Amino acid sequence: MNLSERKWCGWGLKQSPDLLKDKRNSFWNWLRELSGFTELPHTLPVDINSISLNEPTLPSTLISELETKISQGKITSEPIERIIHARGKSYLDTLALRSGNLPDVPDIVIYPQTKEEVIEVIRWALFNNVAIIPFGGGTSVVGGVNPIKGQNHIGIATLDLREMNRLINIDTKSRIACAESGIEGPHLEELLQKEGFTLGHYPQSFEFSTLGGWVSARGAGHQSIRYGKAEDWFVGAEIISPPGPWKTEAFPASAAGPQIKDLIPGSEGTLGIMTDIEFRIHPLPQEKYYNAYIFPSFEAGIEASRQLMQTDIPLAMIRLSDAQETFFYTAMQMGGGDPSSLPKFCLMLIGLEGDSPCITAGRQIIESIFANHQAISLGEGIADQWFQQRFLLPYLRDEMLDYGLGVDTLETATRWNQLLDLHEAIHKAIQETIENDPDQKPQFPIVMAHISHAYLDGASLYFTFVFPRSLKDPSQQWHRIKNSASHVIRYHKATISHHHGIGTDHKQWLTGEKSALAYELLRQIKYQIDPKNILNPGKLF
Repeated sequence: MNLSERKWCGWGLKQSPDLLKDKRNSFWNWLRELSGFTELPHTLPVDINSISLNEPTLPSTLISELETKISQGKITSEPIERIIHARGKSYLDTLALRSGNLPDVPDIVIYPQTKEEVIEVIRWALFNNVAIIPFGGGTSVVGGVNPIKGQNHIGIATLDLREMNRLINIDTKSRIACAESGIEGPHLEELLQKEGFTLGHYPQSFEFSTLGGWVSARGAGHQSIRYGKAEDWFVGAEIISPPGPWKTEAFPASAAGPQIKDLIPGSEGTLGIMTDIEFRIHPLPQEKYYNAYIFPSFEAGIEASRQLMQTDIPLAMIRLSDAQETFFYTAMQMGGGDPSSLPKFCLMLIGLEGDSPCITAGRQIIESIFANHQAISLGEGIADQWFQQRFLLPYLRDEMLDYGLGVDTLETATRWNQLLDLHEAIHKAIQETIENDPDQKPQFPIVMAHISHAYLDGASLYFTFVFPRSLKDPSQQWHRIKNSASHVIRYHKATISHHHGIGTDHKQWLTGEKSALAYELLRQIKYQIDPKNILNPGKLF
């Protein structure tokens, strides 16, 4: 972990990859025309050294007291540390950082190195009424790491767990590994693969996110069909909460009442700080096969996906782009295109991982099902290209923000029989809201989606939308778009989030999804564990 190499107000590394190459000028001119700008504005972020922060509210005597308990870790109140821990990577987070408008920042940032130091931090925070914000890779896109304190909290401390990054052990017979929660994706996979295993969890944030963050948000990787979402591969954890340290169950199976471990994935640090996490691992696949296909329509691709999911082949990934996304990524490669004559065909990327005989049998089933839906194979080259660039697309958002554009994503999930209607309704809601924006009207709004994760009974939908950013009130502009899409999601009884989590952005929608009774049950559990609400306040509850 070298924070000096990473952007303080954007995605990833300072040395950003060049995704556009020789199409750069034509691509930006094309986006300018679609956005309705005569000329793309230059809206660069402020200089980090120009940002004025409020002074820490925590008394120096309390900080000194904590320093006596943290002998191996580090405590800092350096302005740059407070700034980079002030927000995650959501659209609103990025706007706040780029503008330098940061009224709420942590007073201190703590880097513990041991479980015992985490215990001391929580004891100190509980006694002194200090809000604790758990921080892994800081890649939350829903406001999950924003520093919020309740009315009784005297200050905010962000707990950055990335120094706790050891792989503790691997049980090869049970295929279960244990690692500290702050270990980042590349380091974890490197250590596992040296022993012939993989977790197989590759979210788009893989390069910078952590094991603890994946569990906290119920995250999903690109190959979740094969390896599962976080709640599927999560076995158990050691947790530090205000009453003290505790462990979840970790049985292969149990009928001893409801399993408390099921509360941890998706709890977003509100119930405790995970220190050690056990998770299921898999032997490295003997073979991988990825291919690209074109379908005559999104509906045909959905039906083929459903049929594939209800067979017994070693599927790792189905990624079906709608016509708009297929067009956009083609235009990105070509430097532009005419959206008024949008073709209906849709791109699917499909992947198999496993033993060679299973891969061979799986390919035959794929060809049989796809032939019935008039799909055409494009070969493995396009799939290989996507595989090489799968972690890089978020870099393009920062460039768009530099040129007066807004871009964000949202995701949901529903059953197969509702998927097409939900897709059309969300697409319409987002497009109409962008078109009717009171501040900035585009020539042609870009709204696109893909199926990113699939199951026996349904799939997720992942939307991306690009729009000319309001320079008057970009936050309210985003809220109008987000609310219109979220109302549609709730009307269709889909989930408000498939894998991004709740954070601050989705909190208002959680009660409606859970029901008032279920939400109150969760809130009472929170109160029993954390009566002073020091753990990540303002999220979930």
